[in-house]
Amino acid sequence: MAVTGKVGADAIFILLRHSCHIILKYNLKLNNAITAAQTAGAITVGQAATCSAFVAGASAACAAFEALAAYTGF
Repeated sequence: MAVTGKVGADAIFILLRHSCHIILKYNLKLNNAITAAQTAGAITVGQAATCSAFVAGASAACAAFEALAAYTGF
């Protein structure tokens, strides 16, 4: 059963949708920036791995939130 109406979650979904759009649009540039920062010594190998994992996981997370948004009517 779909949950509809404004309960505050709609604002979160709007923010997530916008954030997902930006992350997915600039995925390649983000990965290049992560690699460059690690190479320059600005971030550690662990930080680079964390950043890369976040960018890679964004695609799956965004798809899940889009499905949830469609179900809830947001």
